[in-house]
Amino acid sequence: MTTLITGGSGFIGLAIAERLIAEGEQVILFDLTAPSQDMLARPELAGAMLITGDVRNADDIDRALASARIDRVIHTAAMTPNAQREHDAARQIVDVNIGGTVNLLERIIRQRTVTRVTVLSSVAVYGFSQPAPSGLFEEDLSPPAPAALYGITKLASEQAALRVADLHKLDVRVIRLGPVFGPWELRTGVRDALSPHHQIVALARVGREIVLPRTMASDWIYSRDAACGIVAVSQSGDLAHRIYHVSGGGITDLPQWCAVMAQHFPDLRWRLAASEAGGNIVYGLSKDRAALNVARLAADTAWQPRFGLDQAAHDYLAWMHNDGAAA
Repeated sequence: MTTLITGGSGFIGLAIAERLIAEGEQVILFDLTAPSQDMLARPELAGAMLITGDVRNADDIDRALASARIDRVIHTAAMTPNAQREHDAARQIVDVNIGGTVNLLERIIRQRTVTRVTVLSSVAVYGFSQPAPSGLFEEDLSPPAPAALYGITKLASEQAALRVADLHKLDVRVIRLGPVFGPWELRTGVRDALSPHHQIVALARVGREIVLPRTMASDWIYSRDAACGIVAVSQSGDLAHRIYHVSGGGITDLPQWCAVMAQHFPDLRWRLAASEAGGNIVYGLSKDRAALNVARLAADTAWQPRFGLDQAAHDYLAWMHNDGAAA
C-alpha cells in the first residue's frame, strides 16, 4: 500500500510517516519544503519519497498523485496561525486550509485509485464552547463554535471535504485532533507556536528556569499515539462514522510534565508565574478547553493511547538524543 501525506514535512505528517513506514507501507511526503537532511536521514523515515509542491496548485497535486499508485491520502497540510498571522495573512490561511483541501479532493477524484482520504481537522472547531453533559466534547453532541480563524477554516475544510465526498462518492473521513507534543515537532514556518512540552524541554536542556503562565491542563497526546490513531482511521476497512476524535483520553498538565522532566534534568527549576504575562512558555490559547471523547475511535478501531507522561518523556528524550536532534 502507498499513502500520500500532504503537509508531509510537518510535525504530524512526519509522525504519520514514521508509523506507516514501521508497518511496511510506502510513503510519499508532499509539502512546500523538504524536511531537513538530518530528519530525512533518520532511520524511521527510510524509504520515504519526497515531492515538493503547493497543495493549492493543481499541477503540483497531479504530479504527486502520478508518482505512484496511491491507495490512500492523509491530508495534514494546513497553516496553524497565531493572532498576529491571522491579522497579517488571513487570505493565505483561508486559501491553504480551505482552498487547498478542495483542490486536493478535486485532483483525487480524477485519479480513481485512492480508496480513502483522511482529512485532519482540530479540536479548535469547538472553540471554547460548553462540552456535552459528559464533560467532554462529543462528535455528535457538541456543536462546533470556532473562536479563531484556524478553527473557522478547519471546520469549513472538513465540511467542504465531506460535501465533495458525497457528490463524488469518495470515502472521506475527518479527524479532529487534540493538542499534540512529541517527536518530529520542529519549527517549519506554518506552526507559529510549538507545544509547551517542547518549550519546557528546550529550556531544561540549556539550564534555564521554566516559568509557566498557567497549568494548561488538557488532553495532551503524544505524537506517536496520535499517529497511530490517525493511521487506524486511514486503514480500517469498516468504519461506522465519518468524524473521529484523536486525543490523549485523559487530562494532564504542565506542572506534571515539569515534574517528570525533573527526573531527567536534576537541576531543572520551574514555577508558576504570578500572572500569565510573566511566563516564558508561550501557548496560543487564552484559556483551557474541555477534552475530546475518544471512545468512538477506540470502539471502531481498538486504538488506545500507549504513552503516559513517564513513557513519553523517556521516548521523547531518546528521540532527541539520536542524531543530535535539536530541541
